Amino acid sequence: MKLALASASGWISDKAHVIQVGMPEGNTKGDKMGKELQWSKETYERSISSKCWWYTPYDDGWDNCKELAKDDELRQIVMMEYKLSPIPEWAKRIAERDINLSTPCGHYTFPRNYLEILGAIGSETPQTFIHGCYTVDRERKEQMIDYVFCLDAWLVGASYESSANELTALGYRKIDWQKACKDMWKILGEHTELKDLLVERLIYSQRWKLKACIWDDDLANVFGRDQYLGDYASKFDDNCTELLAGFDEKSSPKIKRLESRLAEICLDWDYFSFHIQYGWLCAPKAFRYLERLIWSIGQERALKNHDEVNEYLCSNDLCINQDQASKWWKKFIPALDAWWQSQTLGEDVAIDVYKRLGEITPTKQWLVRLFLRKLRRLEENNEEFARLVNPPPKSHRGTKPIF
Repeated sequence: MKLALASASGWISDKAHVIQVGMPEGNTKGDKMGKELQWSKETYERSISSKCWWYTPYDDGWDNCKELAKDDELRQIVMMEYKLSPIPEWAKRIAERDINLSTPCGHYTFPRNYLEILGAIGSETPQTFIHGCYTVDRERKEQMIDYVFCLDAWLVGASYESSANELTALGYRKIDWQKACKDMWKILGEHTELKDLLVERLIYSQRWKLKACIWDDDLANVFGRDQYLGDYASKFDDNCTELLAGFDEKSSPKIKRLESRLAEICLDWDYFSFHIQYGWLCAPKAFRYLERLIWSIGQERALKNHDEVNEYLCSNDLCINQDQASKWWKKFIPALDAWWQSQTLGEDVAIDVYKRLGEITPTKQWLVRLFLRKLRRLEENNEEFARLVNPPPKSHRGTKPIF
């Protein structure tokens, strides 16, 4: 039985998994029009649809991911693409960059990144700056600065009272700093060599992230200019179209000394090294992760599954409200699915989706279906993202609104 997808140059057989189409993207001038193509590694890898799977198992490629050959939804998406050949340059760029860099954890600005991708598709204009992974705005950085100050004050032996007094007067966040500082000092406890070195390494890492993470108005040239945090090297960042500043954190002689000593005396150094290095400020629950990491430092051991870490940094308002995120997500995904099939949904999220996407065209339908498959793969394969949009009943809840 043949699928009802016709083209000027041929047809697509769903049952036989054979495609007869015009020239696919990437074909050379000598390729024959109308060549029959099997659903195969060659067919897949010649498609633009194969180039947007960062942070999913599909990014490993056809040979290393056996799921690829069995994914019938993806096969049909590739068929849609071949039917459209040649693909407009704007659509190619959106697939290979905007969709490819879809935030795998949701980002603390959830769902901004996903809505901006819809805007790019709707306007047929790729984004010049992607608010995705490793991008952090000024306000978020200023919020972290307050907590880095707390860690620095504890490390040098200052009292929690004096630290709280300064933060109350000058801090970016207007919270009960007396309580937050008192609780942090209590969690960290008495100074030991191990605690001091771990806190020093954590401070360095957070300062590096404050300096290196970018935003529209901060291309790694605003924060931390008074601190050497690794050798400078310009780099191209996929989130931006400009050449940016880069800093090699591991090249710092100070970091080499710290990590060498920590490797000698810290039984759980692998755990601490990973969580210090990958505690990205762009994560939806970055401040909750910081809270748990500081608790582990105070205990001088890795966090275990049965450990309960109460909220003590007064930072719930900096973590996304997962219930709101989940409710929105459960409307967003069906809205995308309906739109690419030219179906109508009348609820609020769908109306917003349809407005952003604008007039339905075959190229947009292919991109939206491709984007939808990418989002579903992220939800299926990324634990952090899954917990954001499908939060377990007893998981920690933030209070930061998604809109």
